[in-house]
Amino acid sequence: MKKTTIIACFTVLMFSLPNLANAQYYVKKGDTLTGIAKKHHMRYADLKSLNPQFTNPNLIHVGDFVVVRSKNKAKDLVEYARSLQDVTTYVYGGKKPPTRTDCSGWVQHVYKKFGVKLPRTSRDQAKVGQPISFRQLKIGDLMFFSTRADKVITHVGIHMGKEYWISNLSAKQDVEILSTWGSWTQKYFLWGQRVL
Repeated sequence: MKKTTIIACFTVLMFSLPNLANAQYYVKKGDTLTGIAKKHHMRYADLKSLNPQFTNPNLIHVGDFVVVRSKNKAKDLVEYARSLQDVTTYVYGGKKPPTRTDCSGWVQHVYKKFGVKLPRTSRDQAKVGQPISFRQLKIGDLMFFSTRADKVITHVGIHMGKEYWISNLSAKQDVEILSTWGSWTQKYFLWGQRVL
């Protein structure tokens, strides 16, 4: 009974988390970053730039997560954003992405890696692309929020698909993955923008 319950919980967890298999690779025995780049028809420099978590490219381990390019730009973009969880530190007005920046600088950096130029501030980013409602959100869409009574935009994040979004949230949290159904999200969400 206990084993069945554990397997059921694991299965539910695996299917409820963002799963973007086309845009990710897990290191296998004998892999090198150069070999992974060749396998995915990428230049080594491009692979390295998408994986700042590897400070020493000679030190990769079996099971390490590697962002690769696929034919789905939105999934690749989200996987790159996810890879920055242990890389980015939130700094308001920070100008050193991906390591030291705020939410809009972080989003600008992530999209730039995939050929999309965005303005620097979240207020200006909210004017780019096609406005969409909460129910229309798809993977790779921008999400805008306001914690102010006058509804002036104060925050931006990226929709991950499967009811999650990611953002360089605050000085207390840095890059976080959150539920689109979470209380903070539902309270402060304004609208989305589709730029891909």
